[in-house]
Amino acid sequence: MHEILVTGANGFVGSHLCEALLDAGYAVRALVRKTSNLKNISGLNLNLTIGDLTDPETLEKAVDGVDAIINNAGLTKALYPERFDIVNAVGTENLLRAMEKSNPRIGKFIQISSAAACGPSESRDPVNEDHNPRPLTAYGKSKLAGERAVLSYKDKFPVVILRPTAIYGPRDTEMLAFFKAIKFGIKPSFGRGDCYTNFTYVKDLAAAAVRALAADTVSGAIYFVAEKRWYSYVEAGDIIAAALGVRAINIYVPVWFMRLAGKLSENMARWRGKPAIFTDDKVVEISQKYWMLDTSKIEKEIGFISPTSLKDGVAETVEWYRRQKWL
Repeated sequence: MHEILVTGANGFVGSHLCEALLDAGYAVRALVRKTSNLKNISGLNLNLTIGDLTDPETLEKAVDGVDAIINNAGLTKALYPERFDIVNAVGTENLLRAMEKSNPRIGKFIQISSAAACGPSESRDPVNEDHNPRPLTAYGKSKLAGERAVLSYKDKFPVVILRPTAIYGPRDTEMLAFFKAIKFGIKPSFGRGDCYTNFTYVKDLAAAAVRALAADTVSGAIYFVAEKRWYSYVEAGDIIAAALGVRAINIYVPVWFMRLAGKLSENMARWRGKPAIFTDDKVVEISQKYWMLDTSKIEKEIGFISPTSLKDGVAETVEWYRRQKWL
């Protein structure tokens, strides 16, 4: 049985990766930190190992002997922008160095990156993986730096980069605020509501990673992972409202107002010492008009099409939120 190391295994995406790998017949070595909350992976048959991407001494043992690695650990919110680089870029380099030293014959290294590393499309023509990266935020720049670290090893062992966007699904806390606002009767949208994006259902991302493990991929290949179509925020809000069984009104919020609110949120977070997901950078990202991705490459090269529509994924997510009494 092949053993796969999953970093950030206890988180929202990581826990789904572990489940998908176990279902596919793999053994899973789960890298978690000493302080990690293990609720999402309790009950799973995992080989737990303690380590941290920012502590190189803990990584050599973690990578030793595994057949492949899915590097999912990463920072999505931080009190200060430089923290993103420490984890998402330098942390990835630490893992790669440990792998080169302790497990240079690794079968495959899969990096879970983000469409934020690429940046949005400039028109309604969707971008593909050949698009010149133009990240807009400290988070996006750190994810691009992590990608470049991975690509610098592509001639030493097989590497693949997956770029999801707007990930949602059971266990997610970051999209929860949007669901709660709609339950309250408000569908927030930017400007005139003409912003568009693809969505990535978390279980589809996990399935894509499992498929990429076994696929005959070119080392250094980059793939967008998302539902094949895109949605306006207004349409996405309508789908969520229908799943919740509520009537909600569209509230078009000026970008300048949201950026001001984002800056205030940042300052409050620093005062409290606890990072917030809603920041000025986050507003910059989600207020872009066209996060429209061409997902044909992953379909053609490894035969993967995200099977879950936003309607079905939202219905499953709402059901899970309600079972957990989050909504």
